[in-house]
Amino acid sequence: MNKRVKHFVAIMIAAAGVLSTSSIAKAEDVTGGGASFPVSFLTPAIAEFNKTFSHNLSYTSTGSGTGKKNFKASTFKFAGTDSAVGSADLPSFGWTYVPYLAGAIAIGYRLDELKGATLSLSPATINGIFGGVISKWNDPSIANDIKMNPTWGNSKKKSDVKGATALWENVSTTSAKITVSMLPAALKASKGQKIEWIDDTTKKVLKTLTVGTKAEVNMTGTVKSKDKYSIKVGGKTIATYSQIEVKLPDTAIQVVYRADTSGTTNNFCQYMAGASNPDWKINDAFQSCVPGGVTAYGSRFVGQPQSNNQANYIASTNGAIGYGEVSYYTDPTRAAQGVRAANILNAAGKFVAPTSAGYNSHLAGGTQDEKGLITFNWKQTANPTAYPLGATTYGLCQTANDAKNKVVAQFFEWVIKDFAPKNAEALAYTPLLGSTATNALALAKKCGAS
Repeated sequence: MNKRVKHFVAIMIAAAGVLSTSSIAKAEDVTGGGASFPVSFLTPAIAEFNKTFSHNLSYTSTGSGTGKKNFKASTFKFAGTDSAVGSADLPSFGWTYVPYLAGAIAIGYRLDELKGATLSLSPATINGIFGGVISKWNDPSIANDIKMNPTWGNSKKKSDVKGATALWENVSTTSAKITVSMLPAALKASKGQKIEWIDDTTKKVLKTLTVGTKAEVNMTGTVKSKDKYSIKVGGKTIATYSQIEVKLPDTAIQVVYRADTSGTTNNFCQYMAGASNPDWKINDAFQSCVPGGVTAYGSRFVGQPQSNNQANYIASTNGAIGYGEVSYYTDPTRAAQGVRAANILNAAGKFVAPTSAGYNSHLAGGTQDEKGLITFNWKQTANPTAYPLGATTYGLCQTANDAKNKVVAQFFEWVIKDFAPKNAEALAYTPLLGSTATNALALAKKCGAS
């Protein structure tokens, strides 16, 4: 941590609205667990928190369902969940939600026959695939979605800049938006270097940016269907795009769902019910969420516990498709194996990639109740930039006045105010902003306060 950040943290701790280290007499061991959706964010956040405040806070990825059950049983001092606490999991002690982070849920897939092309999928087609009606990759519904959005493929299997990736979105038939994302190490190593969008056919540089502090930057430009384009950082190529004719194979679709009780599943099912088919049930179990269940589809549907295992199964299986936090499908290792994240058609009629900016646009159109729970709006017909599928992840904490609960409060306040705004986008998540963040901080203060 640099001197500026240390100074900032010291000021925030001393401020009246933030728990001071003097209110926590000694280092505390605090155990939590639950949702796997935020693990890629929580791992570095917890490491930095423990280093800064000299506590031993830990988090085990178990899935939201187990997290809620263990919190109720007091096995976990705090828990993580991407879905609401139901009546069966209501604790007998005082507790509260603390929303602290959001992020896009991607439709991740591997289909080698596309040769780097990115799928574009409508809600109706996603419903057909995950509802078992669409069973082959060459189904007319998939082909029609692709025709609605010119297909540009990235032929660069591995980025020459470790931790730097690019996503292509069609703004129209003649223009595109490139989103360049960098993990923290790549951002640090590339600071001050040029990001270039080059027309390789004409040898012209279309757009140039300088790497600064933002982990995600966008460039929009005019494109020609017959030209090839490259994206470079510091002169090194991270992606190479060209428009290709997609030939969908006559092969079976392997649907890979979360086998455990999962808040990611809950949010995916919410999206399906709200954007496409009201017959989808909203709960944490995909097997009972999908209309008609999964048993009728035999081996075409396979369950995997937790996000990491699900994403690894997709990466190792050509023809597989699933859903999960976007970083599980855009990380360099799985991208090199052929995994891609699909563009999704939003309510405004635009195909949008699962970026932090796109999901933030969608999140702003939702509503938040007094508990902090956010209700999404999938009918944002006047919001062309919204990526419509994602989740808000919540902490669950006890309100009883004890030292461990105060550490939990300290952690969530620090995450919302300091760590998430600086690091969330670099880790492929979306920090809470504006009134949503203000409300979240007020809820965090309830941890250990009564």
